[in-house]
Amino acid sequence: MNAESNPLSNYFRKPSIYVQIPTGGRFNPEIDKTVLDEIPILPMTAIDEISMQNPDELLNGEALMNLISSCVPSIPNPRNLCNIDADLLYLAIKYATYGKTVTHLHTCSNCDEQAEYNIDINNILDKFPEIDEVEPVEYRDLKIYVLPPRVESLTRLALIEVEQQRILQSIQATADSEVTEMELAKQFAISFRKVSKQNVDLLISAIDRIETPDGVVTDENDIIEFMNNIPATVVTEVNKRVSEVNKKPEDITTFEFSCEACEQKDTIKFELNPVNFS
Repeated sequence: MNAESNPLSNYFRKPSIYVQIPTGGRFNPEIDKTVLDEIPILPMTAIDEISMQNPDELLNGEALMNLISSCVPSIPNPRNLCNIDADLLYLAIKYATYGKTVTHLHTCSNCDEQAEYNIDINNILDKFPEIDEVEPVEYRDLKIYVLPPRVESLTRLALIEVEQQRILQSIQATADSEVTEMELAKQFAISFRKVSKQNVDLLISAIDRIETPDGVVTDENDIIEFMNNIPATVVTEVNKRVSEVNKKPEDITTFEFSCEACEQKDTIKFELNPVNFS
């Protein structure tokens, strides 16, 4: 039985809020441009809520991807979303599901008094900046354009960081056993090369295109070969530009409150973190 023939379909969840994403879909051609002015946001289902409490699904990004697919059906393939768009969408889903207010527990920096402060989600949504094309890195007569970070890329980065921790723990455990220094160094070198390659692959995936005097290069293999054959200083500049784009504007989630006990003014930062979603 489909929704249209179900006599209870009038009671199914309906959009609670409509939003615009910061990038305006500029970096995601899959998005239907006709819906970008008013993207409908549905509240979570019980299954969505359970999924958002699964540590493994949160770590590998599946929880957030499934959440956006369920609550923002007009957005195809959420993995290709820019991260700042995903941040706004899951905050909007929080609004649609639990209401417009989030509560933040804060300890006063002056008198140590703990108090709960209410933050209006609308005030956060209104602070998201419009994201336009990123200034390119110039190398000789080339212009290297990078993309705002995508959800897929940041998920891979999180997994790389977990892998780095696992490698360090493994090496430490090996160091405590009866293994020669040469064998230990060999294990470390192999592990380090693996993680380094993952980081380089991640950097390359952030390159949108390279403009040359003769045209535009977008072929992934051409870009990989190019990145492997240019000076390290240029790669460092590209990496810096990607890091700059990755940084979220601090004022989006920063609020000032006065302590009710001593009137000390403190700055409170609301974390846009799916782990604390509910």
